[in-house]
Amino acid sequence: MIQFHGEFKINNSNKILKEHGLDDKGFVQKYIDNEVLKRCSKFLPFRTGALMNMGILGTVIGSGIVAWIGVKARYLYYGKVMEGPAPKTVTDKDLVFYGGPQRGAFWFERMKTSEGKEIINGAQKLVNGGN
Repeated sequence: MIQFHGEFKINNSNKILKEHGLDDKGFVQKYIDNEVLKRCSKFLPFRTGALMNMGILGTVIGSGIVAWIGVKARYLYYGKVMEGPAPKTVTDKDLVFYGGPQRGAFWFERMKTSEGKEIINGAQKLVNGGN
């Protein structure tokens, strides 16, 4: 009878995740966060560029959370007019957005539908070792 004794050693799962950029704040998450900010920019309401800056200031690249901060960001995202003295009341009236047909409310959801697969494909390339 033939006997075989062997060992199979694999790296710790955390080390494997880190090697592929999938660890907490890894390069894959940084890529995704950057792409979300970049790709959302053409969907954002744009008058002065302040909303774009709110996204940059509200996001810690690599955290997995992309946030547009500021008092106007929320009502711009939902696209509703607010009225009255502070605290303002949200109305049923839709905001009118300027600056191109893609700009307006629900920019993240619309970007995700339009370009989300491209972000995922880019992340997959990074995981696979590509650039």
